[in-house]
Amino acid sequence: MSIKPPMTELPIKTANTGFYRGFSVDVRVVSKIIIGALVVWCIFWPIAGWQGTVAHGTAAILANFAAWYIWVVALFVIVCIGLAIWPTAGRMLAWASQVIKPEFSNFSWFSMMFGAGIGVGMLTWAVAEPVTHFGSNP
Repeated sequence: MSIKPPMTELPIKTANTGFYRGFSVDVRVVSKIIIGALVVWCIFWPIAGWQGTVAHGTAAILANFAAWYIWVVALFVIVCIGLAIWPTAGRMLAWASQVIKPEFSNFSWFSMMFGAGIGVGMLTWAVAEPVTHFGSNP
């Protein structure tokens, strides 16, 4: 018996031919328009546009929701600690109603997570380190 992956048979309208074959044209075009508008906004109005908006938004969030944010983070930490302490939490099945054999071993999962972490670090520092050196050039 083959187990189907979850959420693969959703009624999403996709293009059958052309450049967007297999993708939702509506989602792709709208996201490209939004990202293009943000890029143009950041290029032509960097300080008054993006930086000012982010600084104003951060100040507003901290002024209005700082205490709530601390309580929410504390709740998440307590839930994570509770799940780590609860002995049967590791045996709960998230997507299957029956006991199934995992596709990958624990070693494979740890290897994938390690590789993802290394990749994220390399991508982050591949840009950040040269920019930092360029900014503090003697």
